[in-house]
Amino acid sequence: MINKETLENDLRGYYRTGCFHIYLRGFFDPDLTKMTKEDIGTFLHEYVHFLQNISTPYGIFEAVALNEAAVETFIDIQPKKEIELPYNAPQSDMLKQRMVWLKVMDGQPIKDEDYNIQVDDTKEILFGRLEKQIGGRYGKLIATEFYDKTGIKHHRFIGARDVKEAMAAAYQSLIDSNAQHPDIPYNLLKLLCVQAFPSVGNDVKKFICLCYTALFSLEPAYHFIDLCFMAEGEQNKSGFQFFDDYLFDHNVRVNGKNMKPWEHFNWLLEQYSRSIAGLIRCEMPYINTILNAVKLENGNVPILNVINTDEPFTVNNVSALVQTLGIPYMHAQDRGWFFPALDGQGASDVVKLVGATWLYRFLIERNKSKMCICPLAPMCGQFGDYCYDQPWLQERCTFELMCNEIGLKNKKIVVNR
Repeated sequence: MINKETLENDLRGYYRTGCFHIYLRGFFDPDLTKMTKEDIGTFLHEYVHFLQNISTPYGIFEAVALNEAAVETFIDIQPKKEIELPYNAPQSDMLKQRMVWLKVMDGQPIKDEDYNIQVDDTKEILFGRLEKQIGGRYGKLIATEFYDKTGIKHHRFIGARDVKEAMAAAYQSLIDSNAQHPDIPYNLLKLLCVQAFPSVGNDVKKFICLCYTALFSLEPAYHFIDLCFMAEGEQNKSGFQFFDDYLFDHNVRVNGKNMKPWEHFNWLLEQYSRSIAGLIRCEMPYINTILNAVKLENGNVPILNVINTDEPFTVNNVSALVQTLGIPYMHAQDRGWFFPALDGQGASDVVKLVGATWLYRFLIERNKSKMCICPLAPMCGQFGDYCYDQPWLQERCTFELMCNEIGLKNKKIVVNR
C-alpha cells in the first residue's frame, strides 16, 4: 500500500519549486557518464522540473508567488519577540489571489489512496472541459472519468501538476524506459492521449513538446488538451512547430492587455529575478546567468532542442542540456552534495536561495518529529548534534545565517506539534 509518506521515502528524487535544489536518492556525478541509467533517468526527471520552474510562465508564476510568500513571512516575523511554529503569516490580497489560483490550477489534490490507483486503459477514459470560479474570474481545467483495474469508477480534474509530472516522466523514459511511476499523477494524461489523441500519445517527443507548450499558459491542462486537438488534426506538424506557433500566434491577457506568450514569459522572468533578489538580498551572478540562458530572445529552447533530432537520445544529450543551462544545488544520498560554480567560484547566491526557501518551509510546516531538526541538515554535509533542538541558535551553517537575517536567535519560539 502506497501513501504519501512511503512514496516520498521510495522516491528516487525530488525538486522543490523555486528552490534550485535537486535531491537524488541514488548517486550523482557532474560527469553524467559515470552514473547508472537509472540514476541518470531520475536526475533528468528532476532536472526537467527545474527547467519547468525557470523556463515556463506557469513555473515562474508559481516560484514568484512562493518567493513573495517567504518575503512577507520574514517581514512579519522580524519585529516580533515571540512566534509559534508552524507560523501563519498574513498575506497581501494580491498574494492570496495568486495562491488560490495556483491551488486550483495545480489540479485535484492527491490523497494517499490515489497513489494506488491503477487506471484500466482497456476502458475509455472520458474527459471534458471544466471551469472553476476563482475570485472574480474563471479558471479552466480538464475533468476526467475512468475506471481502475478493480472496476471502480473515478472522477478527477487534472491540472498543471499532471502536465508537469507527465512531461518529466516522458522525458525520463527517453533514458530509462523501465522507470515506474504511479498512474496518479504521472501516467493518466499519457494514457488519455494514447486513446483520444494517438498521434500525440504514441509520439513521446511530440507529447513532451505539447506539455512544455501548455506550461506557457496559466491554465496548462486546458491548453494541453486544446493543443492535442490541433495536433490530431495536423498530424504532419511536429511538436516543435506547435511550440513556435503558440509563442507567436496565441494571445495572453495580462493586466487588461494582450501579450504574446513569449512577451508574457519575458515579463514574468523579470518579476522572478526581482523576487529572488528581494528574498536573498545579495548579488546573483550564478542565478542571473541561468535566467539569461533561458531568455527566449536568445533563440534557443534547450529543453526542446536536445530532443529535436532523429538520433537516439543518450546521456550526451542530457550533458548538453546541463552544460547550456547550468545545474542547481545537488544533494545525493550516495555521494554527498554538489555546489554549482561560476568561473571557479562557488554559487553562494544559490546556496542562500536554498537556505531561504527551506527556512520558509521550516517556519510554516508542522514539525512531526519529537524535536526540531534543521531542514538543511541532511544535505549540507555538516550533520551533527547541533542540527537538533534549536538549530536557529547554531553558528556554523547556511540555515543559521538565514535565521540571523530575521532575528530568530533573539525570539522566544514555541513549537506546536
